[in-house]
Amino acid sequence: MGIKKFLQSYYVETLLFLHRVEKTRHRDIAIRIASRGTLTNVLNSLLQEGLIAREIEVNAKPIRSYYSITDRGRTVAEKLNEIKYIMIEQSSRFQSQEQVGD
Repeated sequence: MGIKKFLQSYYVETLLFLHRVEKTRHRDIAIRIASRGTLTNVLNSLLQEGLIAREIEVNAKPIRSYYSITDRGRTVAEKLNEIKYIMIEQSSRFQSQEQVGD
């Protein structure tokens, strides 16, 4: 998998989304991922890696699940944002150089 494809993966996008919002409900993440199976895999993987945390509100009807980013997840998300910025910056420079060479 190339770096661009990796940075656009549901794992990265979900982690970066949680980095922006800090805490959100399950349904707000589900809107971004079409497949329920994929959503489950993404959330479980991020939970197992300690990048996000889940909080279940059992007294609410219906039961609500909230997800938040952990300190470890925040560190990883910040590095991913740096990589995305570098990729965008390098892509812009490359395109500018191509146009000059035409």
